[in-house]
Parts: sequence; C-alpha cells; structure tokens
Amino acid sequence: MYFAVALDGNHEPLLLAIGLGTLECEESWEWFMMKLKECLGEDTEVGFISNLCDKIDFAVQRVYPDSYHGYCPKYIARKIRDSVGHNDTKVETLFWKSYNAYSVHDFYLCLERLQSACKKPPFFTLLRSPIFWLDNIAISKWARAFFPKLRYNVKLIDIPEMVKIISTSTREFPITTIIELINTSIQSTYAERAEVAGRLSIGVTPYVEIKVQKHVLCCHSMQHYVRTNNSFVVHGRS
Repeated sequence: MYFAVALDGNHEPLLLAIGLGTLECEESWEWFMMKLKECLGEDTEVGFISNLCDKIDFAVQRVYPDSYHGYCPKYIARKIRDSVGHNDTKVETLFWKSYNAYSVHDFYLCLERLQSACKKPPFFTLLRSPIFWLDNIAISKWARAFFPKLRYNVKLIDIPEMVKIISTSTREFPITTIIELINTSIQSTYAERAEVAGRLSIGVTPYVEIKVQKHVLCCHSMQHYVRTNNSFVVHGRS
C-alpha cells in the first residue's frame, strides 16, 4: 500500500490518498504520485517528507520536480542508533541539535560537534566514522536551517491508527472490501473534523491556540535591544 498523509489545522494526521500495488518500485511510486497530482491539481504547492527511500525521491523528481522532498529525521536518528549502538545517546542528541538549529551558523557548530564526537572512541575506527553515510545525504534533505522554501517541520506524519488496523488485519479480505473499509474510515474522519471545526468560536484551532498562548507566556520574560535599524538582540527563554 502507498499512503499520502498530511496534517490538518489542528496538527492531526489526515489521510489524503492510498494506492495499491503488487510491487514497490520506482514505476509504482511514480504512478501513485501522478494519481495524487490529478487529485490535488496542477497548481497545488506541496512538499514531501518520507523515509530514506530512493524510489520515492525518484517519483517526486519526476512528477513534482519543483516541490521539496526531504527525509524524516526520525529515520536518520534510527540509523544513527544502529550505527553507534543503542545504548549511547550522545551522538543521536548531537544530531537532533543539528537538525533543530534555525540558523546556518548554529547548524554548522552543532554538526562540527557531532562529527568530533564520532571521531573519538568508542565510535571511531581506523577505517571510517560510523556515520560516514550521513555525508551522502544532502543537508537540505533534513536540516531545518537549509529548508529551501516556506519553512515547515521536516517530520514524518504517522498513518492514522484506524488505517493501520484495517491494512494489517484484513489481508484475507477481497481488495474491494479493504478499499471500502478504508474509504468509510476516511469519510468518517473528515465528517468528524468538519463537525469540530463548525463548533469553533474563534478563528484558530485548539492546537494553534495552545501554541500561541505558550509563546505569549515565554515572551513575558524576554528583553530586546536594538542592534541596528533592522536588527535586534533578544535575551530570555524561548
């Protein structure tokens, strides 16, 4: 099965499309992307986040050549754990600091610490660093500071739980039955979200309201100073 999942305005996963195929290959992913583009329309601006799959990268470049495609940092962090050992979190922590850096300057500082940590025992060997493969992944594919367009969180969105259950527990059902069950689940979810949206008394979702309030509270302890006509220095917790 092929899935395309997005986040709605309340930061909850929303299934956009599913596809069924007998083989996961570049041609199958390209077919799925083409069908997705037909549904979303030619003028819809989208970005893609996936696991470390070259087949998906190929399909995005063929069907959405002007769209951003990045890799979920969770998969990179998991590969780092496998490379350096599950019992040590230092290198993985340094990776997350690199990923979360907002400025290019801060990113390279964190990345230098990450590379230095991997050059010390017990990680480093005479042959190569345990995360040598990270050099082969374009920084713009995973680092927040190098996001090329409008900045979103470079993250993977989990497949809705109901779809997981249906897709794993009904393998012996006819394919038409499986599709109907998933379609019913999608329609039910959309109806529930629409009902919740209709009850909102303000113009933002509960998730956005909580985020805004959190940032407002944090700003109370901050102080800013004018550096130049167009720049400021802010001190305090963020």
